[in-house]
Amino acid sequence: MLSMSQLTEIVASSGFVADMSKFDSAQSFKDNDIDSLDVMTLLLQVEEAAKVKFSDEDFDRIRSLNDVHAVLEGKR
Repeated sequence: MLSMSQLTEIVASSGFVADMSKFDSAQSFKDNDIDSLDVMTLLLQVEEAAKVKFSDEDFDRIRSLNDVHAVLEGKR
């Protein structure tokens, strides 16, 4: 599985966050100024990196990077 630092690196490399020093993994993607289309792109990148598939229920639960980490932990 991917660690929190690996997930943060995916966010950083995506270019969706202008200033990663202000990114808060506990805040929603929206509160981190990442729009819904970019969130979907980001989640597809996470799926590819982690070699997992998120279910529709997973997508419904994911609002923040912490949520992504929790869902991935549940897939162990």
